[in-house]
Amino acid sequence: MADSYTTTVYRLRCGVPMSTLGGDLVLHTFMAEQNTHEVFLCTESLPSSSDFRGRGGNLMSASFSRLKNEGGGRLFQGRKVHQPVYVEEGDYI
Repeated sequence: MADSYTTTVYRLRCGVPMSTLGGDLVLHTFMAEQNTHEVFLCTESLPSSSDFRGRGGNLMSASFSRLKNEGGGRLFQGRKVHQPVYVEEGDYI
């Protein structure tokens, strides 16, 4: 049993703001991160250590909370964040 949905999150990658001769700031951007987030409203299973990037998987992070269950079973809600894919800034519009 798993009640979930998947979303895609984009984050623009950029350098440190630099000042110009006129006193304005310029921000140099380079590519964007495209992250897949799996949001679980209700699930009985949690990810294992081998699902994470450092152990051979592709998860960057995961966060789950246990739900109160009158039936005594283990139910959780939470989120998995997968390793990003880098795309050009205009590719996701």
